Amino acid sequence: ALLLAAFYVVLASALRKRPHLSLAFEGTLAVATVLLTLVIPFALDARATAGAWALEGAGLVWLGWRQARRLARVFGYALLIIAGTLLLHAMDRHGAPTQLNNASLLSGLMFMAGALLAAFFVMRHAPSASALPGEIIAEPVLIAAAVLAAAGISLLHVQALVPSLLRLSALVACLSATALLFTGLASRLPWRTLALTTMGLAPLLLTASVMSADFQDQPFAQGGWWAWPAALAVHLLALKKLAPMWPPMGAHTVHTSGALVLAVLGASAGRGLLRGAGDLGSAWPWLGWLAVSALLLLALTGSQLLRRWPLRDMPDAYARTAAALLCVALLLWTLLANVVSKGAAQPLPYLPLINPLDLGVALALFAAWRWMSSSAGHSVLAPQPALMPAVLGGAGFIWLNAMLVRGFHHFGGVPFEFDAWTSSLPVQTGLTLLWSSTALALMWVSARRSLRTPWMVGAALLAVVVLKLLVVDLSASGTVTRIVSFIGAGVLMLVIGYVAPLPGKGGQHAEA
Repeated sequence: ALLLAAFYVVLASALRKRPHLSLAFEGTLAVATVLLTLVIPFALDARATAGAWALEGAGLVWLGWRQARRLARVFGYALLIIAGTLLLHAMDRHGAPTQLNNASLLSGLMFMAGALLAAFFVMRHAPSASALPGEIIAEPVLIAAAVLAAAGISLLHVQALVPSLLRLSALVACLSATALLFTGLASRLPWRTLALTTMGLAPLLLTASVMSADFQDQPFAQGGWWAWPAALAVHLLALKKLAPMWPPMGAHTVHTSGALVLAVLGASAGRGLLRGAGDLGSAWPWLGWLAVSALLLLALTGSQLLRRWPLRDMPDAYARTAAALLCVALLLWTLLANVVSKGAAQPLPYLPLINPLDLGVALALFAAWRWMSSSAGHSVLAPQPALMPAVLGGAGFIWLNAMLVRGFHHFGGVPFEFDAWTSSLPVQTGLTLLWSSTALALMWVSARRSLRTPWMVGAALLAVVVLKLLVVDLSASGTVTRIVSFIGAGVLMLVIGYVAPLPGKGGQHAEA
């Protein structure tokens, strides 16, 4: 095949000097190209063939644009498609690599280079008149093939060569290296379509950070101490170099995802630092989860940080979208913490309100209130202005109930279990008095400020108290807890009727 290819190359060179034999020249050159292409699989295995054909395909695409030959470009695209198929076949046939320096890695990199080169040639020349109908679509398709090749190579080698504990950090490093390569090419050339692929870095890093929080005790252990700083540095470099090439919605997503990556890493790192102080129900890990995210939300609420790069490039992504997502996550996390954690903080004794769990919940609720009260929070909540008091009031009410239950657990010996709460008469009495006191406070404040909706919420809570007295507390007939529940609730209802009448619609109190 090599000898025949050489013969047809010599023949094509002779025919090129005779313009009247141009058709014979093109046919002879095509035969020489086919024979040269066949030399590669005859001499090398499937892996080397895939890489060589990818580079040859890119060369034919370049030659086709240079000489305005459509057939050469079609043949080059076909070679790239066959090279990609061969690469998949070779990886399946030869199995996992046993060392870093191997044919699969080299062939994969050659295929990436061929696909990117061909895509670059299409980007530069596709607007010309010699382009085939729809040929411009080859550019994003070839870039996607290069991205898939990079992902396949990374997964194959990380799974085969990296210990299981280090795989997540290795994948983050491979992702960062690919994004760094694409960032350099896209900013240097410049190349907008390739720049669009780098928008996926931040969302993928966010996914990896969530996986780290789920599977690892500490995100900066097991190789994370260098992988995550490198990934964040590449993210910042992409923001600096490529953000003008991204569409506004894409840039907004990248900025938001970067802030959330920082929040997840900080929260899981805080959890990891305090995890050793207690078990899963301990207050220390929950303080680590809540404190870092709450402090970040407070920082995003202020105006000074928003004047710094990269926040000043797209402040809405940080102050509105990222902060809103952080606020929702903090509120849900406080709910989960109140349900799961017993509040134990060994070696410190349990003290309501000043134990690590309650301090973390208080900080999280304060951060949520600060953001909701800010201009960014008001703009997000403008369609539902009553959402802020409802959400914060509900979260605060759940927190009060959780503190009460934890107090009975630590000081009354009630097990921290749902069945124990429902069957404990002291806990039920405490809940009755707490709900009645909450209704009193809510209705009294509403009556003083002529707010009908909060007053109705307090009245509804009072109705729940009455129902609970009849259904739950009445079952403790003849006990001290039943007497305390009924007398306490009755006294509070009398106080409510005296000091908190229903506000009138026009701002005047209704006659009691």
